Amino acid sequence: MPAEATDTSDRIADPALLPHWLILGRATLPGQPAYVREARRLVAAAIGAGHPRADTAILLTSELVTNAVTHSRSRWPDGTIDLMVATAIYGLLVAVTDEGSDSNVPVIRSSPGAESGNGLLLVETLADGWGFRHSRGRTMVWFRLCATERPKASQDRALSRPFTDAGNAA
Repeated sequence: MPAEATDTSDRIADPALLPHWLILGRATLPGQPAYVREARRLVAAAIGAGHPRADTAILLTSELVTNAVTHSRSRWPDGTIDLMVATAIYGLLVAVTDEGSDSNVPVIRSSPGAESGNGLLLVETLADGWGFRHSRGRTMVWFRLCATERPKASQDRALSRPFTDAGNAA
């Protein structure tokens, strides 16, 4: 049975609090699989090859953009995705916003041995924090990476209470 992701109450990583983040790059890309490579290139250029978590950031960006162009209305003709990369003292933040889907809720699947279906499980495993926001027919999925290593279990994030479309605690 697939686990369901929930919005997060991690206020440090909340992209809505961008005044606390320095935006390194932002782009709107066509919602087509061919642009997943471009998204990886943009993140690599924004954070630089010397960033200690560059490989993880590029991999997780690839997973989120692939999900957006596969499962959302962004894949329709003229559909787009928005990509944003930011940094702060907390680390790195990457957010992918698509044109929403019928499900409205990203779902973590575990498909051992399958070539697809494990993207959010990978994000859950490798990111120091992640979540999503669904509002007005758009869905933003984001992840946060600490500047160096993952926090200790006692400091680790918790995916907790859901939010309404307005972003207020339900």
